[in-house]
Amino acid sequence: MNTILVDRQGGIALVTLNRPEVRNAISFEMVEELDKCLDELAVDREIKVVIFTGSGDKAFVSGGDLDQFLSVRTKDKSHPMLMRVARLLSKIDRYPKPTIAMINGAAIGGGCEFAVACRFRMASDRARMGFVQIGMHIITGWGSGTRLMKKIGTNRALALLLTGEMFDAAYGKEVGFIDRVFPHEKLREEVFGFAAKIAEKPLCSIEAYMKVAKMVDSGLESDVCIEEEVDLCSSLWGSDAHYGIVQKFLRKK
Repeated sequence: MNTILVDRQGGIALVTLNRPEVRNAISFEMVEELDKCLDELAVDREIKVVIFTGSGDKAFVSGGDLDQFLSVRTKDKSHPMLMRVARLLSKIDRYPKPTIAMINGAAIGGGCEFAVACRFRMASDRARMGFVQIGMHIITGWGSGTRLMKKIGTNRALALLLTGEMFDAAYGKEVGFIDRVFPHEKLREEVFGFAAKIAEKPLCSIEAYMKVAKMVDSGLESDVCIEEEVDLCSSLWGSDAHYGIVQKFLRKK
């Protein structure tokens, strides 16, 4: 692949958006490569967590590649172009395994859109971010205005979207956009430490919890989610792995 790097180790896949010469701006080629990569990692039973980050330490994602995305100016051409990226971000949003945006630098416009599609967002204390689209006389073109409103609440999201102001990781955490903030030099260690704790656990249970999370995210009634949660647990109950752990516990007791 030309625009991303994929490193698999210890149940964790690190996907690095690798276009440092343009601050890791998303190109059409990157969209295609990410789409293929996500399909491969979804069926890789060794991989339990996927981390996304940007190459270098200046930018996570600076947005879309303007040379490419501004090559069209009409709705009939821009709509399918924007929808292609929106579908990729929806795939990340609905991914069957936990995803982490490791925000190692600036996340501007489309960079924030990419980050909000991930399940977790963990940032360097040096990171700066902003939904700057409104200042460009557009809005979030990849669907992440909707995602942001669902994840942090409509009014908090609108405060970021309508002003287009840049903000730091501490403020991002305050409003619920960022889950955790770490010193820049500790970011990779801390994010991988968190991911490793998940990767130690059985994939079947990880995927089951991700299904529950997606149902809750979709706004289903609690009774419906609980019924499905119990059904998922009952499907795992009594497996050789489960039985073996219980017997080990009972012998210790």
